[in-house]
Amino acid sequence: MDVHVSLAGPGDRATRIHRQLLEAILDGRLRPGERLPPTRELARRLDVSRNTVAVAYERLTAEGLLTARVGAGTFVAGEPVARARPRPAPAGGVRPRGFWASAAPAPTAAPRPGHDFRAGTPDTGLFPLATWRRLVAGELRTATIRGGYADPAGHQGLRTAVARYVGLARAVRAAPEDVVVTH
Repeated sequence: MDVHVSLAGPGDRATRIHRQLLEAILDGRLRPGERLPPTRELARRLDVSRNTVAVAYERLTAEGLLTARVGAGTFVAGEPVARARPRPAPAGGVRPRGFWASAAPAPTAAPRPGHDFRAGTPDTGLFPLATWRRLVAGELRTATIRGGYADPAGHQGLRTAVARYVGLARAVRAAPEDVVVTH
């Protein structure tokens, strides 16, 4: 499977490629043992020099995230490096600097006007809430009698596969819980 790499963002091109591949490895979108595209192929797809891609691969190899086998290709290393843990908050209370004591207080919010003249905003007071509740309650009662259905978000295996695919192909961080399969 091809991994999605974008050249948008700060830094030189080799750094951008390195950063995106690093994030894909640390996020688990690229799993240990998976093969990366050859440097020539990725360079052609990104329309950059092969040396630019090679520099990014060499940097990841030096960091221990990739392993290169002559004639076989470049693979994600067996043990991914964990991200640094966030530092705990300092002990004790946090007080503002003395400068803020002399600052003027924040202005209070203006009172709400009696009428809302924004276009496209319906008057919620006219909604037939009692009728709505009665109809919804009736539908819920009949749904309970009929029995339940499978997971409304879709089959778990398919959602896992879709999350993995968009993670690799489109560089989107997604978990199976973020995916909903519909008709």
